[in-house]
Amino acid sequence: RHIHLVLENDDNLARYLVRDATGHPLYDAQWNDDVHHALHVIATGESGGYYVDYADAPLRHLGRCLTEGFAYQGEPSRYRHGAPRGESCAGVPITAFVGFMQNHDQVGNRAFGERITELAPRERIRALSAIFLLAPSPPMLFMGQEWGTRSPFPFFCDFGPDLAQAVTEGRRKEFARFPEFADPEARARIPDPGDPATYAMAVLDWRELKRPEAGEWLAWHSEALRVRHREIIPRLTNLPPRAGSFTMLAERGLVITWELNDGVRLTLQTNLSDSALESVRKPSGRIIYACAADEPWIGETLSPWSVVWSITE
Repeated sequence: RHIHLVLENDDNLARYLVRDATGHPLYDAQWNDDVHHALHVIATGESGGYYVDYADAPLRHLGRCLTEGFAYQGEPSRYRHGAPRGESCAGVPITAFVGFMQNHDQVGNRAFGERITELAPRERIRALSAIFLLAPSPPMLFMGQEWGTRSPFPFFCDFGPDLAQAVTEGRRKEFARFPEFADPEARARIPDPGDPATYAMAVLDWRELKRPEAGEWLAWHSEALRVRHREIIPRLTNLPPRAGSFTMLAERGLVITWELNDGVRLTLQTNLSDSALESVRKPSGRIIYACAADEPWIGETLSPWSVVWSITE
């Protein structure tokens, strides 16, 4: 059987992902928290805790993630009191970085385990999902995300009395750095990880799939992944490092291109704001996927929260 080793590495140490002379790495890929943090800031506008490192230019951070790997490759981290974070991704293909908008850590580490669907408008979630699901980096979905579950995923554990109490107290202290939990009374409302009721909240309610909205979300994710399987995956074999580049569109949008196999160029054009972007040229290639709150294009104007993927062969 073919085994994939995926690394969790908050220090952004790219050395573990570098391919040797035979093309083999120590690890095949790693979960790219930088992608999550940039997407989350764009969707919600949050800037507390570790999101402060992305609040200054979330789209620029996202562009770097999608073309190079890490957003932080040795730059100082404000959240880490100015300490440098990460290493250069030179020599590492973009397929070694797993992109995602939710996972057990990023949802479960929130005070109340809220899903992104409880924190941001649907058109934003759809646009950002259309980006990470179709980008060359392998995407990851967290359980229930594909149908937009309303079930939270609060942090839970099952320890003995002494350790359980320490975890409860430590978790509440951890949130003291977030503005909304500066007040001890606010921190006291955070669910107790050792309470069985906290675990019960995290269990998926499969009856949700009967809701029309859940069915729509599931169909939408299925179609996006079909496009990925048909148009993107066959062109990712042996993709070299630094195969992509990006440009900003008035700090509100991105144009990203990747040179894939057989001379194929993959292009993403996106407007991640509430205002239209004018004077944006339509793609010259074949459009393989597009979504927006309304029509993606009106003349040479890119609509708010629109995503257009195209291929030039």
